[in-house]
Parts: sequence; C-alpha cells; structure tokens
Amino acid sequence: MNIDKLRGLMAENGEKQKDLADVLNVSINTVRLKLKGKNDFKSTEIIKLCEHYRVEANYFFNRV
Repeated sequence: MNIDKLRGLMAENGEKQKDLADVLNVSINTVRLKLKGKNDFKSTEIIKLCEHYRVEANYFFNRV
C-alpha cells in the first residue's frame, strides 16, 4: 500500500492520526505503526479508507 498517497489524502482533508484512528476504529499507536510501514493495513481497513476518502482501492496501490 502506498502510504504517501494516504498521507496526502490526510493532509488534503486536514486530518490527523487521531482522525484516521477513529475512521479505522483502532488506536493511534496502531495507526502510527501502519503509517511507518511496520504493520500492514487489513483489507477491511482499506475498504474503510476507500469509503472515507471516496477513492477506489487501486488508488492506494498504483504508483502514479
């Protein structure tokens, strides 16, 4: 998953890690680990992100 694209969407929407934790229903620490690439996003979390940011799943996986 392209974490930079997720960070970009967070910035565009003025969202912090706490906001993302609320969307995913996880702790801030869990979000930090995922954004650092130490833990992977689950498929259910990717679906939540797609719904929240109104993007297709391939957005997070395409290089462009």
